[in-house]
Amino acid sequence: MFKDQIVRYKVIYDRKKQAAKKGKAVVQIEAYQNGNRSYFSTGIYLSPDQWNSKRHEPKDPFQAKQVRDAIAYYEKIEREVRLHNGGLFSIKDFKATSSPSEVVAPEPKQTFNEFFAAQIKARDKELKWNTYRQQTSCLNILNEFDPTISFEDLKYRTIDALHQFMVKKGHCNSTSNKRHKIIRSYIAKAIKLEMLDKNPYDKFKIPAPVVNKLALLGSELRALEDLTFPEPHGRLERVRDMFLFATYTGLRWSDVFKLTRQNLIKTDSGIVLNIKASKTEKLFQLPLWLMFEGKGQALVLKHWPYLEAGKLFPNLNNAFTNRALKRLAVLAGIKKHLHFHVSRHTAGTILARTAGVLTAKDVLQHSTLATTMGYLHLSNAERNRSLEEVKNWY
Repeated sequence: MFKDQIVRYKVIYDRKKQAAKKGKAVVQIEAYQNGNRSYFSTGIYLSPDQWNSKRHEPKDPFQAKQVRDAIAYYEKIEREVRLHNGGLFSIKDFKATSSPSEVVAPEPKQTFNEFFAAQIKARDKELKWNTYRQQTSCLNILNEFDPTISFEDLKYRTIDALHQFMVKKGHCNSTSNKRHKIIRSYIAKAIKLEMLDKNPYDKFKIPAPVVNKLALLGSELRALEDLTFPEPHGRLERVRDMFLFATYTGLRWSDVFKLTRQNLIKTDSGIVLNIKASKTEKLFQLPLWLMFEGKGQALVLKHWPYLEAGKLFPNLNNAFTNRALKRLAVLAGIKKHLHFHVSRHTAGTILARTAGVLTAKDVLQHSTLATTMGYLHLSNAERNRSLEEVKNWY
């Protein structure tokens, strides 16, 4: 979005090839934005020998300064319109002014809060619901802290005071970390739009979240697999199977939720899972017959007769699924806080331990190995067995 908003200025001489016929041609300013161009006359007419083609400016220093002043004028118009319009600008907005005396005035000056809100509103159709909800919640916290933060107020002391405000409200490091990153991203956008010179987060260290990634043991997975249900293909059974399928593929909720027959390709060797990941938007394939001894493929075949209706696991939503998982944990005797993302943690843990972290990184579609390392878990029993093997170490 912001790449599309950038305006690039260039000095053009003799655009209409008039110099050869008339002896002189006009010097113009070209404003380019997302495939659209507008041209503005500087009022300076030069012969070819008066033009410095290497530097793209008049040879005469005074005229060269006039051209630079003309560019500065249009850049100033752009900045003032952006300040007045939530950072948004189109080269069509240049039509609102015709001379330096008519520069758009930003009265009253836009606050950072207003800029933040305008940017969310401008992007609401492209933002995913969860992202929109998180950013709106962040804006609400910012407004609660101070509803009139000016761009001049965006300094280290303001960010530090905002952090202390979140701490007093009881926000954990994970929550404040996410909100700081959202605010930092909008400050970075304001800098790109030349509405701010320095990023206050350059000196502020965002607190790292404390993450306890829970994973299930093999015995706990077997307990889930062994559960029986009075209603065949009922919602509770579908939740169990959906959770296990995510465990045996490492997929996120957003990807498992939308699976249909189109994502499942039958080959001579077995079923290939073919999807475009919702979070990364990367195309991704998994040979299900090779994953976890084909347990994921077995679940697909179990639900294959119902696939004509659409999704592999229909009529489930995230809220119901997480409530059902708590019930399933009780039924299976699992004394852990079970939620859907535990399936991904479990997959990462098993893959990293058995197939190696590089394979786990590929299956989980992580961009860095450091992220994958966070999925390594050891149970107390596994830790104790490992410690017993530490012998003759000196």
